[in-house]
Amino acid sequence: MTIVCGTNFSENATQAARAAAAIAKRVREPLKLVHVLGQGVADLPALAVLYEPFRELLATQAKKLSQEFEIEVEPVILDGAADARLVELAGRVKARLLVVSALGSRRQDHWLLGSVTERVAQRSPTPVLVVREAERLQAWARGETSLEVVLGVDLGHSSRVALRWVEELRRIGPCDVRIVQLVWPLSEHARFGIERPIELEGLRPELQALLERDLRAWTGPVAGSGAVSYQVSSCWGRFDLQLGELARDARADLLVVGTHQRAWSARVWQGSVSRGAIQNGACNVVCVPAPVDQAAVTELKPYRTVLIPTDFSALSNRAIAAGYALLSAGGEAHLLHVLTSDAPDPPPPDLKERLQALVPANASALGLRTRVHIVDDADAWSGISHVAERLAVDAVCMSTHGRGLALQLMLGSQTQEVLRHVRVPVLLVKGEQT
Repeated sequence: MTIVCGTNFSENATQAARAAAAIAKRVREPLKLVHVLGQGVADLPALAVLYEPFRELLATQAKKLSQEFEIEVEPVILDGAADARLVELAGRVKARLLVVSALGSRRQDHWLLGSVTERVAQRSPTPVLVVREAERLQAWARGETSLEVVLGVDLGHSSRVALRWVEELRRIGPCDVRIVQLVWPLSEHARFGIERPIELEGLRPELQALLERDLRAWTGPVAGSGAVSYQVSSCWGRFDLQLGELARDARADLLVVGTHQRAWSARVWQGSVSRGAIQNGACNVVCVPAPVDQAAVTELKPYRTVLIPTDFSALSNRAIAAGYALLSAGGEAHLLHVLTSDAPDPPPPDLKERLQALVPANASALGLRTRVHIVDDADAWSGISHVAERLAVDAVCMSTHGRGLALQLMLGSQTQEVLRHVRVPVLLVKGEQT
């Protein structure tokens, strides 16, 4: 493996090369210093002579870096589109990191921010470091300081890959990491079934606590050395701009975000958080790719909590045994009954006792715990969805009719809404055929 750094010989690119060399020395990897000539230069020998000074300049810079940092530095001259050739080379040599500078001029050297740098970050299957300020990176690589890192996450797969990359960084050297999640307040209040704030101030305290709980649970123990902190903040505008502001306020040395490997022609990169972080960030940025063909499941996790809704009918009660069967010893089943708008008023006083009576007789002997819940909500599906979010259960197990030719008829409207809104796995237990 190696580290690849692109250069156009500007002052910014020279600083990026120094940061790349310092990191290469720290991780004991060779460095490939790359300059990409214009498209078709190799096919025009007469024109190629004009580029000979660039070859000599690249060789001189590589020699200086090799002597100063005491590492192997290979000068590489390529021909073609700068972003495509850098990405190809990094993939071919299985590079550990691809380093580029943040500023430049497209007309002169193909390195305009918003062009080559962005396309490299969007297309590269290799993590890309965009260098704005090299000195702190060099000091960290020399072991003189801890690196202040802000990791922006959305609890998705690409964020998980970015988190794993940060853990690798913390194994190399100490990094104080702030894990930041930005959320849209209106949708989060609705998702948890919590009344929206009267003014556009942000998140209600009870919702803030639930989101921070989920962020910590999603993150789990963070490997490596250095402090770890967590932050959930409301965002009413562009996530990338606010993430950049948070990194600036935290005086971060490095902002890390995950990227999706999508087709460039689709233009979905425009408006992405990764692109905005590169354009608007005030610090160094690392974009960590999550290839679409990479398996999202990396480890098996048993279900520890399962939500089992019931309306006390024979059909809905069929899901109870299946729900308990999903749990291993020490797991907890949540039996739920939702009082909807058409429920009797007042409700029967013995609902909790009726739920307790549905607990399988051997549940305790198997080491399984039970909690019962009775909630009011507009519909059964919304009550199930809100409770699932508030309790952060691992799965939902519920019954559904097993009849009908069409999926809609088979599942029923309430089941369809649960499947649409609940974000955890849902096990459907079919009723008996008649």
